[in-house]
Amino acid sequence: MMTTTTTATTTTMLDKPLGDLCREITDLRQSKTVRDYDMNKLCSIITISRESLKETGKYQQQILNQLQQFDVSLSEINEILRANAQQKVQLEQKQQQQESGDDFDIRAKLMALNAEALECRAAAVQLQQESRMVLTKATEMAKRANDELEQQTLELKAQQEQIERNRTAENERHVRLEEERQRLKELQQKQLEQQQQQQQQQQQERLLAMAKSQAHEDEFANWLVRDFMNDNHYPACIVRTSPDAVSMPINVNYLIVTETENLLDSQEELISTPLNIKFDFITNRQQFILVAIPYIVKRSSHRENVIKVRQSNGVWMSMETNEPTFDSHKEKRFVECKLPESSVCAVVSRLKRDKVLIENQSSGRYLSSSDPRFTFQWPKNVSSNDFSIDICIQPVDLPTFIQFSHDFSHECQGLLAVGPIVELKFDDITLMKPIQFTLPILVQPKKKSSSQKTGQASNDESSVPPPLATTSQMPQQQTVAQQQQSIFKSMIGEDSSNERIVLLYSSVNENTWHIDADIRLADSKTHDIITTDIQCLHCRMIVARYDKQIMSVKQLPTAISLFDQTLNQRCATLFLRRRLTNPSEICLVCCSSQRTDSVENEIRQENYSTENEQIKEIVLQEGQLLELRFRGNVVPMDVDQKLIPFAFNTYFPFYFETNVSEIDRYSQHLSSYFYGFIQVFAKQKLRNSIKDMDRKKQQSDVVRQDSYETDICLAELLVTLPKPPADMRAPVQKSLTSFTGEGVLTPTLFRDMSTSLNGDEWRRLARRLGMTRIRIEAIEHDYHDDAPYYMLLAWFKRVPRSSDKVMLLTHGLMNINRWDLAQELQSIKDDKRSEQGTFSKDEQLKLFRAPFMRICQRDECVRIWKQLARELMLSNEIIQHIEQQYPSKHERCLRSLEHWALNQTRADLPCLARIIRILGFKPLAREIENMA
Repeated sequence: MMTTTTTATTTTMLDKPLGDLCREITDLRQSKTVRDYDMNKLCSIITISRESLKETGKYQQQILNQLQQFDVSLSEINEILRANAQQKVQLEQKQQQQESGDDFDIRAKLMALNAEALECRAAAVQLQQESRMVLTKATEMAKRANDELEQQTLELKAQQEQIERNRTAENERHVRLEEERQRLKELQQKQLEQQQQQQQQQQQERLLAMAKSQAHEDEFANWLVRDFMNDNHYPACIVRTSPDAVSMPINVNYLIVTETENLLDSQEELISTPLNIKFDFITNRQQFILVAIPYIVKRSSHRENVIKVRQSNGVWMSMETNEPTFDSHKEKRFVECKLPESSVCAVVSRLKRDKVLIENQSSGRYLSSSDPRFTFQWPKNVSSNDFSIDICIQPVDLPTFIQFSHDFSHECQGLLAVGPIVELKFDDITLMKPIQFTLPILVQPKKKSSSQKTGQASNDESSVPPPLATTSQMPQQQTVAQQQQSIFKSMIGEDSSNERIVLLYSSVNENTWHIDADIRLADSKTHDIITTDIQCLHCRMIVARYDKQIMSVKQLPTAISLFDQTLNQRCATLFLRRRLTNPSEICLVCCSSQRTDSVENEIRQENYSTENEQIKEIVLQEGQLLELRFRGNVVPMDVDQKLIPFAFNTYFPFYFETNVSEIDRYSQHLSSYFYGFIQVFAKQKLRNSIKDMDRKKQQSDVVRQDSYETDICLAELLVTLPKPPADMRAPVQKSLTSFTGEGVLTPTLFRDMSTSLNGDEWRRLARRLGMTRIRIEAIEHDYHDDAPYYMLLAWFKRVPRSSDKVMLLTHGLMNINRWDLAQELQSIKDDKRSEQGTFSKDEQLKLFRAPFMRICQRDECVRIWKQLARELMLSNEIIQHIEQQYPSKHERCLRSLEHWALNQTRADLPCLARIIRILGFKPLAREIENMA
């Protein structure tokens, strides 16, 4: 009872001070401002709690002594009780032995009988378990037998079904082969008919051309021929006039380059020299003259040559032309037209254009003269009125498509093949019935996999062709049939489930393609013709085959637009050479990349050297107007104008020969030659980028133009002019300067490092440190043997103070593989950092003065100086002392940093930068790290 009363008194003594202390702690946590808190009250509560704890300790010591005495008395009582219990147990055992002497035999017999009964029960249980196991095995065997029977029946059914499938597949295959044979025969017949029709058309065209030429020759046979071919002053052409106009003056000149703008349309090429022909009909009363201009390219099957004449409004118009022959110039090919007035003309090669008249009352079929695979067939009453269609086919060959797939492999990944671009010009008319078109498409050979080759090797052994002796004896029809059968087998075995064929269309003068999803395309077995029915005609069409697993439907129009754009582009080469006998004479050539070899042979014969040759490749448009400009300290001597215009044409390379001279002989004194640049400019239209804020002003004030024309530099070639020896200025020895070191970077360190750099290592180090080539040459020119030292000095003065110069120099040394110097510089830096711990307090504060002032200059850091002090591991007493002693926040922040620097054993700048970064000031932390 005494112990319980003492513990109760001790708990009551502690309850009040502990409760007061807990309430104060909760108030202190919940309070937002600590400045107005009464610290004396908290100190008094803590002292009362300490005194109550001391008194509680004394009471607990007294209770402990009483408990020990109570424990001793309990142990004595337990020993007495244990002895009494043992005596009682011994007496009871003696009584039981006397009473149980007679019952022992009876108990033994009963136990034996129980054991026999238990053995019998165990044997019965074991027999039951064995019988159950036998029953389960029997049921399992029965299930297995039933499953095997069911499986055998299913296998028999599957085999029978497979046999039936094989039979049906074989029958279908034979039927398909027969259909393909019939189709091939029909195709062969159609091809023969088409060939016959084509031959008839060609014969008719030849007869018509011969008739026209004969009529033309007969009509103008007595006209006077005025030959300008042999006169070196004029370009090559032949003019024919009437006998009455013998004295008519005719003036033929070359056309100025700037006047050839808008000469060529899409897919047109200039194949003659543009001429300006001037004459007067007033005195001679003649309506026209005949002008025959020679061209330099042989006409292909899908192109035609025409003469284009520039009208008074600047638009070039095609004329009706024929191709005459002249006995005096049989080796040349001419194109002739009627010229009614003085004008500018040139021969242009363009794509063939056919005109088809579709009559309402009759059906018909058209076969293209440029590509026989393109045809269309229309039925009767296809429209309400008669109309005509102008057809132009832009061919696409396999090398062009392969080159495009190689150049734009990422954009056209999955595009398997395309067809030619078909352009149709027709009246605005509505078709009442569809027109059947056959559109050509490229056939690209597919690479068979190794598994297919190995599988076909065994199958082809049975179909090995007979020897030559037997094949020569076999009839030709059988050999053709065997070849057709092998083609059919290869076609049927191909898996084209992933391939899709679509028709894309666009409008005139537009490079935006769309997929026509309303029509259905049928692919032929030869895979080079696509058949479809079209009831809504398009201005431009193209057929494309793509892999749907690689390319999506949205990517296909973009790839076709890119392909259409590349068809109009030409790859040109610019190269600049100098004459061997005269270094100041240069030759610039702009030609097509296909004609580079022939052009190089021509200028090599003119004694131009390939030494220091400048070569650039650019992409241009056919007939694009360009300008030649000079930049730098080099200017042409033979040319008065600064801008030299020229035009790019595939068959007419541009040659520019001139002598160059320097503009200022006193500039570029550090180099052994004068240098400048030849630039090639082109005009390009750019769109205005109008901001959203300016749209209201645009609507209210003035409507701006959507695009504007500007000059863009396409290429730049270096032109060098050697200086004469007298103009080379002797190097001037400059006075050596000194500088004040910073940290480990001292003049002594730079001097030792410069002597350790071997050969060309200092130049490589200067390039790694960011110095330009001209600056390096100037240092070498000025200081000679001391150039490595003054290179380091110049770099040190140009690096910003906030940068880590030691780290930059270390990385530069590692980049030139001077690991020994980089390791030595890093060890010097580490030694100096370790020496900072041995400094006195004043020296320690001097090291931290700059970063401390930089921190105190930031208002954000000063505002949270208490949080900064807690991160610096300052106690609450020190923080309260600083707050009471210094009224200014800047002073409090500075004193907190100084207290940390003087009392912390591991106080250094990296540690301070890490604490500043934790607080969220990353730029300030990087700046402090650079001060280390």
